[in-house]
Amino acid sequence: MNIYEKILAIMQDVQYLAKDDHVEFGKTNYKALSEEKVTAIMRAELIKYNLIVYPFQQDSNRAGSITHVDTKYRMVNVEDPKEFIEIASAGDGADSQDKGSGKAMTYAFKYMWLRVFALPTGEDPDKISSAELDDKAEKEAEKAQKAAPQYIGEIKQTVILKELHRTGWNAKEMLAYLGKKFPHDVPDTIGHITEAQFTFIVKALEKRPDKDAEPA
Repeated sequence: MNIYEKILAIMQDVQYLAKDDHVEFGKTNYKALSEEKVTAIMRAELIKYNLIVYPFQQDSNRAGSITHVDTKYRMVNVEDPKEFIEIASAGDGADSQDKGSGKAMTYAFKYMWLRVFALPTGEDPDKISSAELDDKAEKEAEKAQKAAPQYIGEIKQTVILKELHRTGWNAKEMLAYLGKKFPHDVPDTIGHITEAQFTFIVKALEKRPDKDAEPA
């Protein structure tokens, strides 16, 4: 049998793969087909018909928590090693850590089998659903926003500078004073004064007399 006859024979042997996995997150709830099941079934078919498949080229890139891979596989007829076909596949993996590449390769590998042998797939997104990814991204953004200090803008910086000029208070002394009052967030410049610190220091400045005022 040539390689195309073997592919056809496998298509006749494996006409449908029942979903064996389950994806659930929030309102997202559906059945899916696992890579483990696809690989196990197709491996048995490759052995039966003396075929091997291996990747020989791969490119990947990452954008945020999404890793994309483009992989080329070679399917070889063991009975005639000079006879082979090349198969292109791609996959995306969603992970905020370092597992995105592995997930993307797994995704590409699974869909290579499904496309070559024209197996029905139905709805079968990656194990990490887009709904879960969006929810995680929103929570991380909210966390980052809460953690990042909100510094005052140019208008409020100007207010402080005018008050320092009026009172004759040295800027370095004023920043040192703020540092004692806010030891966990010590400002090194006026531009790094937070909103809370601004409210505090303006009240302190308002209580100080003009530098040119005559003592009572």
